[in-house]
Amino acid sequence: MRLRQTWIGWVAWLVIVLSICSCKSTSTLTPSASPSTEVSKPLAKSLLWKIERNGQPNSYLFGTIHLIGEDDYFFPEYMEEAFDQTGALALEFNLDDAMDMGNMMSIFQKALMRGDTTLQDLMSADDFTLVQNHFDEMGLPIFMLQRIKPMFLTIFGSGDLFSGDGFNMEDIKSYEMELTSKAKATGKELQGLETMDYQLGIFDRIPYRVQADMLLESINSADVQTSELDSLIHLYKQQDLEKLDALINASGPTLEYRDILLDERNRNWIPVIDSLSGKQSTFFAVGAGHLPGSQGVIKLLRKAGFQVTPIFGPNGSD
Repeated sequence: MRLRQTWIGWVAWLVIVLSICSCKSTSTLTPSASPSTEVSKPLAKSLLWKIERNGQPNSYLFGTIHLIGEDDYFFPEYMEEAFDQTGALALEFNLDDAMDMGNMMSIFQKALMRGDTTLQDLMSADDFTLVQNHFDEMGLPIFMLQRIKPMFLTIFGSGDLFSGDGFNMEDIKSYEMELTSKAKATGKELQGLETMDYQLGIFDRIPYRVQADMLLESINSADVQTSELDSLIHLYKQQDLEKLDALINASGPTLEYRDILLDERNRNWIPVIDSLSGKQSTFFAVGAGHLPGSQGVIKLLRKAGFQVTPIFGPNGSD
């Protein structure tokens, strides 16, 4: 029962693999000197962007990383300042919906493969034994995991995140959870750019056998993945969206299913961002991988007529 409760709590928000008041400013936020609406221009190194359009209050767009070590987590004063100027927080979906006890069983059901498909159906006997041994070593009996969508098991497969007593969060932080806590503490309205059902449904659009192959690859290349994660976090701390995008596109499965995982969702978000930002100043926080690229949120917003300007710290960085 404890495993299922742990699983439900996490599956509510960790569903993409690699993985708001007046805006009157008395701040030291420093926009770039010459903002450009050119969609072809390389993006500046910044995770925080100001969204402006005539007739609408100013809002902000921030790129998160869903999980990051506590020592690597950063949200400096100029980011706090931008957050404080807004009256609402909009995440990929509203975390309060995920954490509602009435929704948790539904979430768990959506984490299961359709029909009577099991993990054993998706791979050879030898590969299944490899997966079984991997999870046995983590104290997770395979019979409890057999029907869970393999992409979720890829998350579970990280020994860095899981201990025998549950997820090890002592040294790990989530920007989404931190921002939600800040928003509640300051009375900000909570919004979502898409529904939880939609996000969970994404995993039914990627063939289960492909997901099973990704799970096997993650187990067989744990050292390589650790190196890639280190690179991802390094680039994130450097706020280098262009290189983050290149790293994401270096992954075969991510590149093949990029439109489902990233681009289609980005396009869907633009009218929602337009609507929410038109009502009040909003702090939009989505995975940093959604920001760059020709179909990234920044360039799509510019195409939609918004001025989107990088925000830098007092010294030109964080």
